[in-house]
Amino acid sequence: MSEKKAVCIFEDSKDIQFHLRFFFAKHGFEPHVREDALDAVAVVRRHAPALILLDLNMPGKDGLEACRELRADGVRAHIAILTASDLGEVQERALAAGADVCLAKPFRLSHLDALLASLK
Repeated sequence: MSEKKAVCIFEDSKDIQFHLRFFFAKHGFEPHVREDALDAVAVVRRHAPALILLDLNMPGKDGLEACRELRADGVRAHIAILTASDLGEVQERALAAGADVCLAKPFRLSHLDALLASLK
């Protein structure tokens, strides 16, 4: 029996948390969800995820700050920044912070499918 790959989701919206948890569990991942990214490095170290989703705007620490912190700590997992802001405005900053991709909210399931395909 193979062990499920982990995905760490840092998102403050309960509705989005629910949908992301369901989507990734359905695709064989073990989702670990937090409402903020204050302890992002510790959570990522504990679960060693294949994928990290960081909401851009969260209380305490934003997704870009958390992304920079994770990359500085040597995290090599695929990182996606989630934003409800204008994607064009955020994408350059997200990539500069070390993210692999930036997804606009609300996102479609096809966007999440493409994100999973990029992990293979």
